[in-house]
Amino acid sequence: MSRRRRRAETGLPHRRLEVLPGGGRRFAHFKQAAVFYVILALTALLVLQAGYHWMGPFILARRLQVVAAEEGTMEQRIGVEGMLTRRELLLKAPCSGVIVELAPSGERAAAGTAAAVLAPLTPAELEKLQEEEETQAEYFWEKIKSYLARITGAQEEEDSERQLIVTGQLPPWLADRVNLLLPEAGLLLHQLDGWENVAGNPCLTAEEFAAASRDNFTAVEGLYVEEGRPILKLIDNWHWFYHMVLPLDPGRTVAARNTVLLEFSFAPGQPVSADLISAEIDNENEKVCLTYCVTQQFAGFEGLRWSSADLIIDRREGIIIPAGALVDREGVAGVFLNQGGKVKFNEVAIIRIMDDRAMVEGIEAGSMVIARPALVEEGQRLN
Repeated sequence: MSRRRRRAETGLPHRRLEVLPGGGRRFAHFKQAAVFYVILALTALLVLQAGYHWMGPFILARRLQVVAAEEGTMEQRIGVEGMLTRRELLLKAPCSGVIVELAPSGERAAAGTAAAVLAPLTPAELEKLQEEEETQAEYFWEKIKSYLARITGAQEEEDSERQLIVTGQLPPWLADRVNLLLPEAGLLLHQLDGWENVAGNPCLTAEEFAAASRDNFTAVEGLYVEEGRPILKLIDNWHWFYHMVLPLDPGRTVAARNTVLLEFSFAPGQPVSADLISAEIDNENEKVCLTYCVTQQFAGFEGLRWSSADLIIDRREGIIIPAGALVDREGVAGVFLNQGGKVKFNEVAIIRIMDDRAMVEGIEAGSMVIARPALVEEGQRLN
């Protein structure tokens, strides 16, 4: 039965129904949003708490500058410059002539080794040969070098040098040989700088050394030398000396020490022990002249005459902490430590303070030291 028919039978009047707006669903949405934001806030709080728990020690360490005490070395260094001398034996040409062969430079050779081989040629014979050649001196020496090249080639090909002379490919005067033999073992060098066997203790400043520079000589094959001319040197590479000049302060302090460490610029990171040989205090000129003996060889040092170095007059090993961590507690030196999240005062003995570091005794390596002690008190909990 239709709605109209039922209304007609019942006699009810026809009405137009209207839908009234209701707030039930909107209120439900509001309650859902409130619950969502409450849950979001609680989640954020939990995240912050977890983050603080995880990041807390890091933040605390940054704020208080908590650092671990470390084992380390503290050195008192002075930058110096000085001259190197050695026991140097000059080897002189046994005759006038052309150097035909040379033993390798910079290598240690045994006694009796032929350091050089010369083809004898007197100055008069040399002058005559140059006149016969009727060429300029430089071309004459080029010809001599070509002769030496043929000798070398003949030796490599196992040919007879004498045969080259007979056939006219080499001049007869090259047939003779005079050997320069080493009288003792040592390190052989081809270079002479004029400072060999300098007398006394040459304590010079850098300016004085530069002003007193001397002539250099280098022996090479094909060079003509006169009899008695120093052409090579043999050095004792295990005992050598370092001479320096220091002002009265700290020169007098350094002179009171029989042994120091020297770290040379030609051997960085390799400090070597040096024994004091001579100390001359010049109060009038306000300087101290020092000479040390070194008994260790370094690669390449034999060719040096002047070098800078770090003079290490004191070197100690111990526990290193930031100098700012030290506190004075009623006349007692100490540090604040973070021990299990609690601040504890620990007395220490100060060995040395240098720059922003301090060497102490009384704590172990790895102890957590508070470098900003003004921010804490003993007994304070840190977490």
